Amino acid sequence: MSDGKKVYVQILHHLETLIMQDKLQAGDKLPSERELAEKLGVGRSSVREAFRALELLDLIETRKGEGTFLRLSGSHRLAEILAGFFLKDARAHQDLAETRAILEVEAARLASERAGEEEKRHLYQLAEYAHQQDVEKALEADIHFHRTLVSLGGNKLILNIWIPLVEYSRTALRQSLSREGRIEDAYQEHLLIVDSILKGPDEAAGAVRLHMKNSRF
Repeated sequence: MSDGKKVYVQILHHLETLIMQDKLQAGDKLPSERELAEKLGVGRSSVREAFRALELLDLIETRKGEGTFLRLSGSHRLAEILAGFFLKDARAHQDLAETRAILEVEAARLASERAGEEEKRHLYQLAEYAHQQDVEKALEADIHFHRTLVSLGGNKLILNIWIPLVEYSRTALRQSLSREGRIEDAYQEHLLIVDSILKGPDEAAGAVRLHMKNSRF
C-alpha cells in the first residue's frame, strides 16, 4: 500500500471511528479539514482529497460557510469503502479472514453446547432464506445467518468483535457469492452447519471451518 493510500485510509478509519463512537447520524457535522489534519498529523490537502472522494460517493456534503456534514446513517457503507482500500493488502485480507474463521468456529462450538433446540432449528429457516439468486439479497441473508449463529454462542464479546469484521468483509463476501455456483454451495454448507450444531460441538466447529475455507472471501 502506497504512503498516499495509507494516509487516505487513516483519514477514513478515523472518520468511521468518530461516527461509531459519537453515534453520529445523517445531518451531523464532521470535524473541519484543519481539525482533522492537526489531529492526524497529515496535510490538509490529504484530508481535502478524502472529503472530496466521500462527497462524490454521496456519503458527506459540504455546505459553504457551514462545514462538512454526514449524509449516511450508520457506518457500514464507510466501512465497506475503507475495506476496498484496506483489503487490497494481501496480508490484511488474510488476517481478517483468519480472525473471522477463529471467531465463528468457536461460536459454533458454543452454540452447539448452549443454544436451545428451537433456536438451533431456527437456523434452518435462515439458511433457506439465504438460498436465493440475487447476490445482494443473498449477501444480507448470509450475514444474518452468520450473525445469528454467532449470537447463539452466547458470548457478547465474540459478537462485538465479529460485527465490524464482517462489515469490513462486505466487498469480499459479495465477490465470493458472485462466483458461479457459490450461492448454491453456500446454501448446502449452511445446512451442514445446522445439522452439525445439532450433533455436537466438534461437528459444528468442523462444518464452519469447512465453510470458511470454501468461501475464500
